[in-house]
This record gives sequence, C-alpha cells and structure tokens, in this order.
Amino acid sequence: MKFNRHGRIFQVAALGLLLTCQAGALAGCMSASLEDAAPVATLPAPANTAPANTAETNAAPIAGARLTGEYPNLNVAPDSAATPITAGEKETLTRDLTATRKRLGASTPSGNPAAEADRLRKLAKTHAQRRLEEIERGE
Repeated sequence: MKFNRHGRIFQVAALGLLLTCQAGALAGCMSASLEDAAPVATLPAPANTAPANTAETNAAPIAGARLTGEYPNLNVAPDSAATPITAGEKETLTRDLTATRKRLGASTPSGNPAAEADRLRKLAKTHAQRRLEEIERGE
C-alpha cells in the first residue's frame, strides 16, 4: 500500500487519536479521591451528628460558612468591618487637609482642563530638558 505525502496527515491524526484514547483509558484506571487530598481526620463531622463532647456544645458558634441545608440569603447587608466616620470627623479631616495643603504651598488644579493639560505638557518639557542637562553635566 502506497501513501502520498498528502495522505500522511491522516496517518498522523489517527496516531494522535489513538494515543489520546490510550492516555484517557490509563487515566481512568487511576482515581483521585477526597481522602487523597485531605485525610479523614481533617474533614468536618457531618451536620446531622451531635458532638460527643459537651464542651463543644457549650462553645461559641464558629464564624464563617455553616451547612444549614438552605440556600444563603444574599440580600442581607454585611456588617461593616470598621465604624464609618461621622460628619464631624469628616469636617475636621477636610479642614486639616486643606490647612496642610495651604501650608505646604500646593496649588489646587485649575477648573479648566485645557489649561491644566497645557501646564502639564510645559512641565514635562522643562523637566525633560532639565534632566538631560543634569545627565550631560554628570550629576
């Protein structure tokens, strides 16, 4: 039986398919179980069994996910991790930051976006020129 070079692609495809099937069959012989990933001692006890130790029943409930047999209600807003600042604290912080900005001489951005863009372009050109001069002087 003679094959031309164009028929070779079918031979390679058939060989690849055969190897893939064999690899799948061999992988099916090995099974990974939950016990392989986590030993039985680390798995939590089933929800329907009562703990044997009375100290465990008197302990505070553990925070986090619990198996209740129901879908969780996602419409409940979570508790805040930190207390939010009050309006008075916000006012005080704003006043302090404004005073610090004035003390340091920082200017607020202008309300005109085009003027701000021009100012930044001019700053970039002068900064680049100054930096090049510093490099040439060997600083």
